[in-house]
Amino acid sequence: MEPSFRVKTEYNDNILLTPAPHPAVWGITVSPDVSFTGATERLSVTGGINLSFDRYFDQPQLNANNHALILRSSYRTERDLFGLNVDSVRDPTLVSELLETGAVVAYRQRNRLSVTPSWTRALTESTSVGVTYTYTAVRYGGGPEFGVNLIDYHDQSAALGWQRALSERSVVTLTAYYDQYESDPATFRAETYGVQAGYTHRFSETLRGSFSVGGRRTQSTIASQALVCEGVVIAGLCFGTITVVPFTTKEKSSGYTLDALVEKQLETSTFTGHLSRQLNPSGVGTLIETDRLSLGWSRDWSAALRTMVDAAAYQSRYVGSVRANSDTRYLRIEPRVSWRFAEGWELLAGYRYSWTRAQGTGVEADANVAYVSVSYAWPKLSMSR
Repeated sequence: MEPSFRVKTEYNDNILLTPAPHPAVWGITVSPDVSFTGATERLSVTGGINLSFDRYFDQPQLNANNHALILRSSYRTERDLFGLNVDSVRDPTLVSELLETGAVVAYRQRNRLSVTPSWTRALTESTSVGVTYTYTAVRYGGGPEFGVNLIDYHDQSAALGWQRALSERSVVTLTAYYDQYESDPATFRAETYGVQAGYTHRFSETLRGSFSVGGRRTQSTIASQALVCEGVVIAGLCFGTITVVPFTTKEKSSGYTLDALVEKQLETSTFTGHLSRQLNPSGVGTLIETDRLSLGWSRDWSAALRTMVDAAAYQSRYVGSVRANSDTRYLRIEPRVSWRFAEGWELLAGYRYSWTRAQGTGVEADANVAYVSVSYAWPKLSMSR
């Protein structure tokens, strides 16, 4: 086990990332954390538990108690590998959901539970096949918001994959998948079928890259209700019985998926670039297709001093007509500096700039965040038998 403790103070001039009038906030976060690893010859279990207590001065409605529980486990036999991953995360939507979708819709607490069992079988020394299933349930809590109400949902996906190692440096993959998204209440449902082919190659000891591309087909079903007058209508008034008649609207869309990654490691620096197009579930009652370009750089100036810069640009569009003409753009840049000033102690200071624009209306908003944190990591606790 590796326990740690962090205290962070933050200034945010637009925590809701809204164009409406808003106050600047100053807050403090206390985060105890523990990561763990356990292993036998066949079984391996790793994970961590993080608690986060956020408190904001003069803005108590923003106070929140968050958590992240991550569990990764695997059991290996001579030819088979069984896995089970469990994630339970509670955090604001403008943290993890915004990083996934790039769409700014509301500031709410999100409770996300994801369970993923998997099975991989080695056919030969270089070829394997695998099956993966993921169930995700998302619930939204109360809190300040703007724009739209968020809708609970659950998402299920199943994938069948094939992998072959061409050499020690090159691997090719082929995956077919099915995904089912449904809002709760069930006003929107989407079924997606797709296939994706990928290639990973290590060009040298310091340069590696991966590329995958595929196609998808999505069918969306929107359920709604209409009021029908069973009688005479005069001047817009119904003289008779009004009946509620449910009806559904179906739409089909197609597109491509993309995931390209390159990483270059030098003696003291690391450069990364990532380009992707993904279809993500969201709390607005529909799927979001997100294009993302991210760049990262880090450099170790000494054993104690390190600097990092991350930047990302998003373009998001909604699948289906639930939110027509609501495409958005989102930009984010975050430089940071880390100083390990004593054994187990780290001082981290950073700045983050965020900008968003709704394409249909042209409405823009931005936010500036400055933060400083101090953390301490206890020496690793270990035992064996």
